[in-house]
Amino acid sequence: MATGFALFVVTGVIVALIGGGSDAGDDDTGIAAATSTAASSLPSTTKSAAEVQASQQAAAASSSRAAAAAAAAAAREAERKNPAAYEQLSPRDFALIAKDSAAAKNRKIVLYGYVAQFDSVTGANQFRASVDSQQFGSWYDYDHNVIIKASDRNLIANVVEDDLVTMWVEVDEPITYDTTLGGSTTVPSFKVNMIEVTGSK
Repeated sequence: MATGFALFVVTGVIVALIGGGSDAGDDDTGIAAATSTAASSLPSTTKSAAEVQASQQAAAASSSRAAAAAAAAAAREAERKNPAAYEQLSPRDFALIAKDSAAAKNRKIVLYGYVAQFDSVTGANQFRASVDSQQFGSWYDYDHNVIIKASDRNLIANVVEDDLVTMWVEVDEPITYDTTLGGSTTVPSFKVNMIEVTGSK
């Protein structure tokens, strides 16, 4: 009787172990399946050959546009520094520009004259000048009042009031400024790209 009971208990333990082992196996299978499912749901990071080619073409096009823009900017700068690119106008032709400088914006011309005002009022990047398109023997022959502007103050750092100058400029929009008498006046303005001091008033 005792022997039979012991056999029954051992048999039960074996069955329990077999059953437990089967459950563990099932759990491992479930984990593997879940992992496989999660992995298959992640987006693929591998690009197709067509996508790689399109990306390379876009990068090449962007690089080409940047190179073209840089080349165009370099060409414009070279033209600004080329005296031959500037028109030599008659006094009458310049008078027409002075009358309506907005209509002639961006034209490149040569101006002669003297620096009428260059102080703390005008600032370091611009000055007021009396000019014409022809070089005269006397400073008082220059009677067109204009504003000369420099994008880089170093370009006009050595220019002072009463200097006689030759300037290679681009026509810009008219400027209105306050006068010392309390009124205002509108005058042509020009962007200077090159300037040479030729003497003093």
